[in-house]
Amino acid sequence: MPKELMPTERLEKMNDVVTAHLKGDNPTQIAKNLGYKRAEVVQYIEEWKQYAHNNKAIQARAQEAVAGMDEHFAVIIRELWESVTQADMNDDYKSKATILKGIADVEGKRVDLLQKAGLLDNSSMGEEVLEMERKQNILIQILREVTADCPHCKVEVARRLSEVTGRVEAIVPD
Repeated sequence: MPKELMPTERLEKMNDVVTAHLKGDNPTQIAKNLGYKRAEVVQYIEEWKQYAHNNKAIQARAQEAVAGMDEHFAVIIRELWESVTQADMNDDYKSKATILKGIADVEGKRVDLLQKAGLLDNSSMGEEVLEMERKQNILIQILREVTADCPHCKVEVARRLSEVTGRVEAIVPD
């Protein structure tokens, strides 16, 4: 338990911790960045969660923020798909491959946000994971097909896909 602080000092520390937590930092990163003990950071996060769970105003603001972020992700994904179309029209396969990977990353972050917000329960989370895997397989197949005629692109995409999938991607010689 953190040492006893003046109430304003304690709230300031908690606010710093929660702000970093909401940005996506884990307790170890937060402790290192703020110079706190990890146990202290975990305590502040748990205390904040309890407070937020029981406060209707915070819950309403959180729901508003999650809805806004979800819409923001939708806009980003829509614009990325427009970029895919542009890359297609310009026969820019390298950019297309990069953008498609970006789409998968953004969709993953969107699902993570919704899961953290408690909007995806365990049963729907399983369905979401299956859907994400299905989409990932489709994107991988698109990347392979699009780069098939470009030896340099084919090698680069295979290398990057290996990083993402954790499997060595086969390169079929021409």
